Amino acid sequence: MSMLYAYKPQKDRFLLSISRALFAAGVTPNMITASGLLISGIAGALAMSGHLYAAIILFFAGACLDALDGSFARACGLCTEFGKYFDSCSDRCSELLLVTGAVLGGAPVSAFLVVAGSVLLMASRVYNHRKGLDSNAAMFGRPERIMLLMAGLVSPEPYNTVLFMAAFMMCIISSLQALASGIDWKASKLTLMADTKK
Repeated sequence: MSMLYAYKPQKDRFLLSISRALFAAGVTPNMITASGLLISGIAGALAMSGHLYAAIILFFAGACLDALDGSFARACGLCTEFGKYFDSCSDRCSELLLVTGAVLGGAPVSAFLVVAGSVLLMASRVYNHRKGLDSNAAMFGRPERIMLLMAGLVSPEPYNTVLFMAAFMMCIISSLQALASGIDWKASKLTLMADTKK
């Protein structure tokens, strides 16, 4: 997970009153997630039409909603398996929408590296989750990834490609960390020793 996720309890406490107000109004965490995805779609359309800075600001607003949905779900006891998958898939789709719009609007194709790395990281976490394993050892998460994505979109060549590559490499490292965290190293060592003795 992101290094910033260490502050998740503080974030949840900060957003507690907002979460309770949303719950009282009949809003669900999945509605918040869907709203963030819709905002990202609009941001992609803005980027495609050449309004990149407005698109990035709107995309950041959608990312802030992504910071709210999980806190909302935890605060009100509304966490579900569907919600976890929906949130994770929506994150990737929102990044894809922005990047697609930005590339069609003139950004370098290398921006898709960020999306590719993001999908790879999600795949490693899904693999662990299906095996009943943990993925919390990943050092980099969405906050770092979208910061590099947004910085890359507003940077000139060759800095933009360097930033996109950095985000991609961070996703590779995090994917390997996530997969490694799910390995029972003690059991693997014993198996290896047993195989060696045969």
